[in-house]
Amino acid sequence: MANDFLVSKWKMWFSWFDHNKDGKVCTADLETSRNRFATLHHFNAEQKKTAMDTYTKWWSEYLMWGQSEITESEFVEYQRKAYESDKEMFVKRMWKNEELVCNLMDTDGDGMITEEDHIVMFKSTEHNDETVDRRWFQAYNPVNGKVPVKTVVELWSRLLTDEDSSKPDLLVQLFQTDT
Repeated sequence: MANDFLVSKWKMWFSWFDHNKDGKVCTADLETSRNRFATLHHFNAEQKKTAMDTYTKWWSEYLMWGQSEITESEFVEYQRKAYESDKEMFVKRMWKNEELVCNLMDTDGDGMITEEDHIVMFKSTEHNDETVDRRWFQAYNPVNGKVPVKTVVELWSRLLTDEDSSKPDLLVQLFQTDT
């Protein structure tokens, strides 16, 4: 059974996408986010189509659970059912979720995420305070202005799957400080 700590982290993640704080996320939010993502990157037509398709797949499958609108309580219930049904499969699902979004951020395909890539993703999800966005990126301990995709995948996957509240969680700390 998912404990309260893990459920609280799912709620933190959901809140990240609930831009107007009405307790739900819908396809209109997706459209705004994916268009901002493509526009901020100045993609050509082919790159834009690929990025928008990937963004839609990520958002639809992993956040919206195939729904056109989802409330926080529905989202938590989907997460809880998947987690309790098969924890190992849930962990794999969340890992794939993070691989998809982190590879989307890695626009040049070198296995690294730059601060600019990170900021564009944050801005696409309506997190427009560059000071905060940069603080999050710096918390990943970049080397030469880059962080391996794998590092970011691991951090976010841990946020979404680890129920051990005795372990320090960098992203929980950032959420509690900056959101």
